[in-house]
Amino acid sequence: MKVARLLGVSALLYGALASSATPVQASEEVATAPTGYIALLLPGQAKAFKPAVDSIRAGVLAAERVHGGGDTPLVRMFDTTDKEEDIREQYLKAVAGGAVSVIGPLTKSAMNFLADSTDLTVPVVGLNGFDQTTLVQSNLYSFGLGIEADAQAMAQLMKLDNQEHPLVLQTNDTTGQRLAQSFADSWLEQTGTKPVIVTIANPKRDAPKLKDQLVENAADSVFLAMDAKSARIVRPFLGNERAVYGTNQINPGRLPSTALIDLTGIKYLDMPWLAYPEQVGFELYNRTRSTSNDLERLFALGVDAWKIAAILAKGGTVERLEGLTGTLTLNSEHIVEREMVERTMGRSAP
Repeated sequence: MKVARLLGVSALLYGALASSATPVQASEEVATAPTGYIALLLPGQAKAFKPAVDSIRAGVLAAERVHGGGDTPLVRMFDTTDKEEDIREQYLKAVAGGAVSVIGPLTKSAMNFLADSTDLTVPVVGLNGFDQTTLVQSNLYSFGLGIEADAQAMAQLMKLDNQEHPLVLQTNDTTGQRLAQSFADSWLEQTGTKPVIVTIANPKRDAPKLKDQLVENAADSVFLAMDAKSARIVRPFLGNERAVYGTNQINPGRLPSTALIDLTGIKYLDMPWLAYPEQVGFELYNRTRSTSNDLERLFALGVDAWKIAAILAKGGTVERLEGLTGTLTLNSEHIVEREMVERTMGRSAP
């Protein structure tokens, strides 16, 4: 089952130019060494984002180790703070030093600032999504893991599953509201109708009322715009008469068996790296899996970002690339879209 999903998520990695690139191993190799390099431009000096930084960097370097060589440019790392002016300065330093493509920045605001303030002369694979304020540049690309895209992908899946009257259950927080709004916008675009949205202000208090609300709204399916903690409370009150959907927010990592029982039957989409951990070829990355699925998703993002940057550095394009985060294609708006894997909690989810 194919569901396109774009972009965007999370945040941040590193800065200041590393003291040297990967060393040349022998003088006779100099003549055949690739010209230029891929610059990794992420806020590593921002301590709050160290786990995300480490995961993305590990993915980029793993991809270089497994897939690099030949005429593929090497990776050089440019540490930054989380200040947008510093990110721009390091980008300019990277390009002046010979970068032929760039991975980063990581935040949407940094991407927008860089696009607004700088003429991007080499391909830049930003690790987040575009918004209405993003200045279009021919060398700026969007590749990320945003929760809004997750919700849009689920709306597409539910439409393909022939659901007609979904009830959206959103928690009263930023995550729930962003998921619900993105789902509703996508559903309206696909069907011409707005789904009913019910706010769960207090899951423990409000969940027992949900069966009546499902009947009142003639719902044939449910979309959970919430995280795993809230979904675990709500799911048992929904019964099994209707299909229940969520996003990968409901599967943050190794959950106890009691949680898996509570979440059983929820359909969602995730990346091959998590859906098929034993897939042939994945062992080449020599990755010791984290207990956090969020960090594993960022590792996979790093791997695929390197693949994209390496292709763009050679003047190519992403037509159909089998990646750890999904099957990747590049649309006309320079957004990398992903086809993901359908999963069901309690069956295929670890």
